Amino acid sequence: MPELSEELYFSTVAEWNIKLKAKQVSAMELARAFAARLEKLGPRYNALALPLTERAVKKAKSADDDIKRDRFRSQLLGIPFGAKDLLSVAGVPTTWGAKPYAAQVFDYDATVLQKLDKVGAVLIGKLSMVELAGGGGYRFPAASLFGPGINPWDRSRWSGGSSSGSGSAVAAGLVPFAIGSETSGSILTPSAYCGITGLRPTYGLVSRHGAMPLSWTMDKLGPMCHSAEDCGLVLAAMAGGDSNDPGSAGKSFYYAPEFARKMEDLRLGYAPVDFAEWAEPAARPAFEKALADLRALGLKVVETKLPELP
Repeated sequence: MPELSEELYFSTVAEWNIKLKAKQVSAMELARAFAARLEKLGPRYNALALPLTERAVKKAKSADDDIKRDRFRSQLLGIPFGAKDLLSVAGVPTTWGAKPYAAQVFDYDATVLQKLDKVGAVLIGKLSMVELAGGGGYRFPAASLFGPGINPWDRSRWSGGSSSGSGSAVAAGLVPFAIGSETSGSILTPSAYCGITGLRPTYGLVSRHGAMPLSWTMDKLGPMCHSAEDCGLVLAAMAGGDSNDPGSAGKSFYYAPEFARKMEDLRLGYAPVDFAEWAEPAARPAFEKALADLRALGLKVVETKLPELP
């Protein structure tokens, strides 16, 4: 196949879905193109933990068979993606970003990867992370089996943690979307640093079975994408009850923007202390602008106060 033009690597899931349905590109072509790009450029950003190209091509061939018959199980059918290396993939190393676990192999896929596989998404690689998802702290960004996550927009800067590779890979157009994890900021931080859209789901909405536990009462898995729409599409496939996760809420998520409530009907609570005192002085104007932009959208912005906790 002719190599994809550079700008196409930054297409959204929704845009690739249109091209696949119109048969302007095949799932096999997408899998091979993105897998080659991930293998070539992933190490440049310390983003790649393990390529899964052979597995991806087989999955993509199955997706193309469905597409030929116009059997679209999901808008993720035939779309390549990467997964943070704390998610188990049967038969290959799951390192948790830490040297002591470099040879660790599980015999099952994490539930979230099973769900994405079921709708036809194509896993092309495992992505790097801060060792043990930041369980040892963040004082040293280099605390990762694969080196410090490097920001594609400025290679002198960190891509954020602990889903470092997921943030870098999406921002650099190495994967259309990635799965990250968050205990306290590990999806939102690299998404903010790398200029992509990350979604931290409500606790219990997405099964964590097969994911390295850091805090049972706080761990969450979520999508990291090029757009909010993409996050909605991926979350719809990931969410749902799972008896293997004792924290599962047993609830699903449906991406239905046509039923979204009007902005004017929504209230947004915020704690002024987070903007006026906790934020770095240099960042405060940006935070204030964010609040102004949310008000301009029609949201009712309400001051609130968090309880004093131990």
